[in-house]
Amino acid sequence: MRALSACLLLAAAMLTAAGAKADAADQTLQLTVGQEAAIELEENPSTGYQWTIDARAGVNASILRITDRGFSRNADGKRLLGAPGIHRWSIAATSAGSASVTFVYRRSWEATPVRRHQVTVQAVAR
Repeated sequence: MRALSACLLLAAAMLTAAGAKADAADQTLQLTVGQEAAIELEENPSTGYQWTIDARAGVNASILRITDRGFSRNADGKRLLGAPGIHRWSIAATSAGSASVTFVYRRSWEATPVRRHQVTVQAVAR
């Protein structure tokens, strides 16, 4: 257990040194062509941070249809100033194959994201 903890700490330190933290919730989706999945990422635009897609980091994204469903406040209905909410995206497989898309959380005026979230999609024919 200690060895695992040490490895995780080392990996986190290496990612932080590279400029962005990895999101522990990176995902792998298995979709049938035509099937759609929801991606939900916590966002707080009042701080200037927003999730966007890093088009340069994507692999074979042409087999996917990605739709930005936008930001919404907390599900509990509270509209507290500065409170985070959820940014929703949908990803649909349009062709069979393997692809990945990388979301980055950053301020528009800053080059380096503070978080990344990678979604890997395995799409199979019907």
